[in-house]
Amino acid sequence: MVNKLHLYIIPHKDNQHRPHLLRPRMLSIISIFVLTAKIFVTAVFLFSYNSPEVFAEISSRKLVELTNQSRTTAGVNPVKENALLTRAAYQKAQDMLDRNYFNHEDPDGNMPWYWLKNNNYIYSYAGENLAMDFTRAETVHEAWLSSESHRANIENPNYKEIGIAVVHGKLNGKSTTVLVEFFGTTFIPSIAGEPDVLYSETAGNPLSTEVLADGNNPQLKSAEVTAELKGIENKGFLSSLSSYSDKIYWALFLLLISALMVNIFVKIRIQHQPAIIQTIAVLLLIGSAIAVRTHFLENIPRLLQII
Repeated sequence: MVNKLHLYIIPHKDNQHRPHLLRPRMLSIISIFVLTAKIFVTAVFLFSYNSPEVFAEISSRKLVELTNQSRTTAGVNPVKENALLTRAAYQKAQDMLDRNYFNHEDPDGNMPWYWLKNNNYIYSYAGENLAMDFTRAETVHEAWLSSESHRANIENPNYKEIGIAVVHGKLNGKSTTVLVEFFGTTFIPSIAGEPDVLYSETAGNPLSTEVLADGNNPQLKSAEVTAELKGIENKGFLSSLSSYSDKIYWALFLLLISALMVNIFVKIRIQHQPAIIQTIAVLLLIGSAIAVRTHFLENIPRLLQII
């Protein structure tokens, strides 16, 4: 087989100066393979999540489930979804896309708790986890659990409620999904006649806030947020499928263009124009398969980011 490999790439008298790789039959097989692969990948993505809205809904629901599984394993009571926290999370996520940033602090210097106050969520405890560039809720949750500060939020027994928003859009000119996860505990004023209660979150967790409250007048005091941006390989079937398909397209593209260059320049006096034209057409097809993204998840980078 190795001895005959040159017949597929190099023009030679044994192949009538027409490499097997550049013949119509082989080019047809490659074209059919590329089209079939593209259709298959698109179908899998559409079957998994046919729209960003469905992706957001499923991911949010799954993250709540995963969070409560982790809390139960840690011996902590589960959290319940809170509409105000969910709305605050959505507004924070949309603001990051609209104003092109990915951080706990917005460009105006507002901390995460700004979004809670804007939605009249008066809390005794609050925390925030952020992520972007992901295709599976499980991948995000596993990444957070591997980070000490994010895990502390997930397993914090002081939190009673959760709000999650997953929003698809563009950040820094690239398509992405942004995830905001808010934790909190609604502040409940003390009943008349009962002693005042002091609520305080231990400072030091970069994704939490310190909140001091007497019985009826919460005083919100935010700790400095200094979380480190982490990039983690976005593992999972969908991410791998998109990544491997791109690698295959590029491998075929480079193989064909190399064979075409060899065919043109090794025997420059002996040219088969139909083979050259047909090969260029197949190269354009492969280039289109690489460039055209038929589903929003195909555009998402392979590196999950959390902060």
